[in-house]
Amino acid sequence: MPTYILWALLGMAAYSCMTLFVKLAERGGNVSTYMVLAVATTIVPIVAFSVVAWRGELRTLLFDLDTPPLLWALAGGIALTVSAFSLFYALSIGPANIVVPIYGMFIVGGSVLGVLVLGESMPWHRIIGLVAAVIGVVLISL
Repeated sequence: MPTYILWALLGMAAYSCMTLFVKLAERGGNVSTYMVLAVATTIVPIVAFSVVAWRGELRTLLFDLDTPPLLWALAGGIALTVSAFSLFYALSIGPANIVVPIYGMFIVGGSVLGVLVLGESMPWHRIIGLVAAVIGVVLISL
């Protein structure tokens, strides 16, 4: 099994737990969505900068990152911020068993963008899988 699949499975499992923990944190009623988001997302940059420093890439990150990659990284950060805020807010006002599948449609969006923008291949079996995923989310969300 390729290593990237193991990492993807770990990410999927952790993200699944994250939504559970967010709902549990907000259930008490005295913690706002944005308080939970502030605590949860503070951990991400601390760990990310630690990994970059451990790999010896901190100087490149801070001083030598070329403009196009830096701009794409900033755009990714903005998109991730909108994504996280939207997910946390949706979880605060709606049931996880509906919010999470709809949010998970980013898989379809990311796959389509990979084909359209990056020129990646999309064989028929993947197209059928993506259509099945959309149908599944619609059925779950009804």
